[in-house]
Amino acid sequence: MKILFVEDELSKNIPRIIRLFSSYLGKKRIERLNLLDADEYGAEPEEIKAIVEETNLIELDYRFSDALRKIVQSYQDYALFIVDRNLSETEYDFKEVKKLVPAYTEALYDRYFEREGDYLLYKLAMLSNADIVKAKFYYLTAYSADDEIRGQDDITALIEHFGDFKTQNMIEKGAIEKLKEVVENIPILNLQYENRAYLDILRKNIGNDAADGFLKILEEKDEPRRIGDNFKEMRIIYESMLSVCTLKIPGMKQACGDEKGGKTIIWLQNNQYIDEVILRNFLFSIRKISNEFGAHKQYPYKPFYEPTLNTVNSLVYALKDVILWFGKICRP
Repeated sequence: MKILFVEDELSKNIPRIIRLFSSYLGKKRIERLNLLDADEYGAEPEEIKAIVEETNLIELDYRFSDALRKIVQSYQDYALFIVDRNLSETEYDFKEVKKLVPAYTEALYDRYFEREGDYLLYKLAMLSNADIVKAKFYYLTAYSADDEIRGQDDITALIEHFGDFKTQNMIEKGAIEKLKEVVENIPILNLQYENRAYLDILRKNIGNDAADGFLKILEEKDEPRRIGDNFKEMRIIYESMLSVCTLKIPGMKQACGDEKGGKTIIWLQNNQYIDEVILRNFLFSIRKISNEFGAHKQYPYKPFYEPTLNTVNSLVYALKDVILWFGKICRP
């Protein structure tokens, strides 16, 4: 899950971007953004976008059509939408928008010109529901909630379905502290940020599915109904890491083949790729427990001891150490 920030004048909004997202940007990215802001020739939007999107938590768009594409094709991937109402400063092509939304007409183009953000809100409302819009969609606007706003009749007819949207979700650009509080209190984003080292390793060396799988484990590790499913997901990640290791570690493929159990773990220990106390035992535990108690496992016998949430949490921490080891193996 990510935040989608839509602003057609990114170069003029670097200080606001830093204020809003400082908790996720980190010191070095903030320094780089400040350097861009101080550049007398002005920063290019793509430069700003590249720095912020390194977080894997925030996406920036400065073209209406690009933002519309994300809402139409993948709105479920975003935990928060922060949108400037007027997105006309950066040109967009009518045909490009119509390709995304065949029902888009010249009349709609004229109607929503200089308030393209309203059309983004409209599309999100049509694709999702009022609860999602109220919880996730925020305007950044030059107007206060007490002002009459451009397109008052159109926007009122739309937001009347979303409760107190005008007072709660329309944020004046000069007063963003309330929005900053929203940004910093999204549980799924905080979870991703806290575990970014592990997620980045999996994403970089295996792929998005592995990172998403680990994030799902972290989200659901304290849910009793997910014990078996979490073990199954751990086994998939464990086996995926060892598959990559066979391509990274000289001689491993020839010695171990596709085997991912005790033989492979012992080979890694004997060849000094893992220690005999921590990683060896963690690998054995993950392999054995996830195999034995994975989702929908049918036992020919009643286990002497059933796994608990403590078991799941113990393996999560073991898996974190294994992921860090895996990251070192994958370094060039």
